[in-house]
Amino acid sequence: MVSGGARIMAVNSIAVRTGVMVDQTLADARALCPLLKVEDYDPAGDLADLDKLCHWCIRYSPRVAVSPPDGILIDITGASHLMGGEDKLADDLFRRLSDFGLQARIGVAKTIGAAWAVSHFGNAPVTIVDDKETAAALAGLPISALRVWSDANDRLEQVGLKNIGALIGKPRAPLAARYGEDLIRRLDQALGHRDESLSAIAPLPDYRTSSAFPEPLLLLAQIQGCLESLAGPLAKLLAEKGYGGRRFSLSLYRIDGDVKSLSIRTGSLVQQSSVIVRLIGEKLAAMKEDYDPGCGFELIVLNAYETKIVTARQQQLDQRPGTGEQSAFDMLIDRYGNRLGFDNIGHFVPYQSHIPERSERLISVTDMAPTPTDWPDFANHRQHGHYAGRPIALLPRPEPITALAEVPDGAPVRFDWRRVRHRVIKAEGPERIAPEWWGRLPRHVEPTRDYFRIEDLDGYRFWIFRLGLYERQEKPLWYMHGLFP
Repeated sequence: MVSGGARIMAVNSIAVRTGVMVDQTLADARALCPLLKVEDYDPAGDLADLDKLCHWCIRYSPRVAVSPPDGILIDITGASHLMGGEDKLADDLFRRLSDFGLQARIGVAKTIGAAWAVSHFGNAPVTIVDDKETAAALAGLPISALRVWSDANDRLEQVGLKNIGALIGKPRAPLAARYGEDLIRRLDQALGHRDESLSAIAPLPDYRTSSAFPEPLLLLAQIQGCLESLAGPLAKLLAEKGYGGRRFSLSLYRIDGDVKSLSIRTGSLVQQSSVIVRLIGEKLAAMKEDYDPGCGFELIVLNAYETKIVTARQQQLDQRPGTGEQSAFDMLIDRYGNRLGFDNIGHFVPYQSHIPERSERLISVTDMAPTPTDWPDFANHRQHGHYAGRPIALLPRPEPITALAEVPDGAPVRFDWRRVRHRVIKAEGPERIAPEWWGRLPRHVEPTRDYFRIEDLDGYRFWIFRLGLYERQEKPLWYMHGLFP
């Protein structure tokens, strides 16, 4: 609602023929056309619908982008031959959009700028421009077809430059100086003299297989069968190239334009069709409760993402490929990950830190583990070959103990831990571990630790440390950190 009452924001061709115009008041429009059908202006809803339609257009090419407020850009390079050529692809797209009740105008050209110009200002609903005829196709169109939304259009018309043809061949520098660099940039992009790319609305698959049906599919069992028929060729293609994928998606295109996508991730590189079918099949099975095929699915696409070279592994002689403890464990992780989310499943990897409890990190199973320095080799080098190892089990955090030593810097002769007194019969150490002082303020640097490997009268072996040094006038404290088997 604006001053003067509600106004018209957009019209279709039928309304235009009755005299209704944009920015006209609703009262005047109803006076011209009493049967005028009106809907509330909803730019956010329009953009959401445009985004949904954009995802539907991925059926023609994976490189699709939204061009607000009413356009969609599709890069059909390398994809048009799948439909029998550019003309058949454009006709198929126009027919399907018309079946949805949409008034569409389609332009096909070698550049984004030229395609946009002929689709918005061309005479035909579908215009296909030959690569060599781009300049000729643009020449008769108005300057606004270059997507220049400034007062440059009016200023150019005042000097007699009313169409794009009047700009082609003119010196660039004077035009840029008088009418702005944006005009020259748009002109060069439309003619193909300057690059322009689109940002795809969805990640581009590395490989994809698809299947279209003359009669739409309605049953989940039919979709499962189609999945199996698509996974085989995709897995074969990956195997031939020596690649495996970490993410796969199955896109189901309904006749009414709705698109349903099922995505899975894997913790390791996968190139077996059985794994793909099993994981996506579980997603299909979970759809039973709210499964709604509408009038049926006419196209199904299987995509592979994040593909990399698979490192060959020697299989055991008594096992078939893809079997064994490691492959079974990988499958288990993949199933849990797709049900619970891979961010909720982690594993520990070594981390470069002198402090034992900070020498490992928990990361997602889908993240690539860093390549740290091997800690035992590093400690063995620092201690000149006398490194005695670390306990297998560390406590979640060091626990304070009360210890008694014969000499200040020596090992304890007894200690109390968890209300139990232990008498020491053997001790080895100390192993001095200094904290990481770099990158920290002096007041945040922890005291030095002296670790001891000790054994009590009952044969239990412990890993304890003294925090702080007497020679630095510190008051040391004792802690239990780990247990030896």
